[in-house]
Amino acid sequence: MSTLRLRSAILSVLTPMLLVMGVVASGTATAAPTATAPAAFTPAQLVGPYASDVPPTGTYIPVLDGFAELRRAHPSIIASNLQKVKAINNSATRAQQADAIAVNYDDRLVSLSDALGDRLGTVFRQLLAAGKLPKVDALAGGDTARAGLPLGTTLLEKEYYDNPRPFVVAPTSIKRYDKPGGHLYAELVNNGSYPSGHTNMAYWKGALLAYWLPELGPQIIARAGEIGRSRIVLGVHYPLDVMGGRIMGTDIAAARLADPRFAQLIDQAGAQLRDQLRRSVGMSLTDFIARDTPYLTTQQAVSEHRNLMTYGFPVVSPGQVNGIPASAAALLRSRFPGLTDGQRLDILRRTAIRTGYPLDRSGANGGWLRIDLAAAYAVTP
Repeated sequence: MSTLRLRSAILSVLTPMLLVMGVVASGTATAAPTATAPAAFTPAQLVGPYASDVPPTGTYIPVLDGFAELRRAHPSIIASNLQKVKAINNSATRAQQADAIAVNYDDRLVSLSDALGDRLGTVFRQLLAAGKLPKVDALAGGDTARAGLPLGTTLLEKEYYDNPRPFVVAPTSIKRYDKPGGHLYAELVNNGSYPSGHTNMAYWKGALLAYWLPELGPQIIARAGEIGRSRIVLGVHYPLDVMGGRIMGTDIAAARLADPRFAQLIDQAGAQLRDQLRRSVGMSLTDFIARDTPYLTTQQAVSEHRNLMTYGFPVVSPGQVNGIPASAAALLRSRFPGLTDGQRLDILRRTAIRTGYPLDRSGANGGWLRIDLAAAYAVTP
C-alpha cells in the first residue's frame, strides 16, 4: 500500500476515533472534582483537534527514512543489525528476560514508573490505578493515549517499510521468552518490525513523564532506552528498529510540547501529577526523592542511555550535516524554565551525539537520532 493511501486510511478514521475518546472520557470528565476524584479533561479538551495531531508532512517517514538508505547503500549494517539481535537475545539474563516479558504486556507508562525510585514509583502506580491521575492517564496511559494519537502509532510506518522481524528471519537462532500461555510471538509474526512501536511509546511517554518530573529526567529517559532494548531481548526487534522508535517518539513529544494549545493540557496534567504525589508522600517531592532509593544515579542513567543510543554501530556518514530540530527545545522547558528556547536548544546541541550514525539524516529531517535527553536533563542549570 502506498504512503498516500495509508495516510488517507488513517485520516479517514481520525475524527471518529477522537470523538469516541471524548465519549469514553465524558463519564468522568464532567463530574465535579472531589477530594478522591481529581478533575479530568473535558471531552472537548481531548477531542481538540490540535495542530500537532498530524506531522507537517503527514507521516513520520521523512525522519525515519535513513532506514531505506541503509538498505540500499549499507548492506553490512543491515547484516550486523541481525547479528546484534542474536547476541543480545541469546545472552539475556533471567532478569532481562523477565523485564522484557513484563514490558511487553504492561503499559509503557507503568514500565517507565520504575525509574521514579522504589517508593515514588510505587506511589505513582497506586495513584494511577486508583484513578487519581485522570489527566496523566488521558494523555499518556494505554495504547490510545491522547498525546500519541492519531498518528503516534507506528502502523503506517511499519506497513511502509515491511521489514520482517528477527524471530521470523532467523527462527532457529532466536530464543523465545514469554509468560505461560503468552501470545506475543503469534501476535507479531505478520507485523513489520521498523520502527519499534514499544520504543516509540516509551520515548514520547518518557519525555512527557520527564517533563512532569524533571528531577528524575535522566532516570526516566534511561528507562525508556531499557524498554527499547527489551524488544531486542525478546527477538522481536532489531537495534535499528529501536533507534527508529526513539527518533519517532522524540519527534512526537517535541511536537506536542511545541504546540501551545496541546502544551496547556500537558502542563495541567503535570500540575495534577505533582500535586497528587505531594499529597500522597506528605512532603516536597525534592525531599522525598532525596530520601528514596533511586532507580539509577544520574551518572549511571546518563552513561547507560548513551550506550543504548547507537548499539555499537559505526558512523556511516562522517561528513553528514544536520542540526538539532528547533522544536526539540520545548522538551527541556520544565527543566530549564528560566532559559530561552535558543538556550535550551544549545543544551541539546552540546549533549548530542555526533552526526553520521545509522538512521541519522542530512538536512531538515535529521538530528532527531542525535538527541540525548538523559544527558540534557543532567546538565546543571
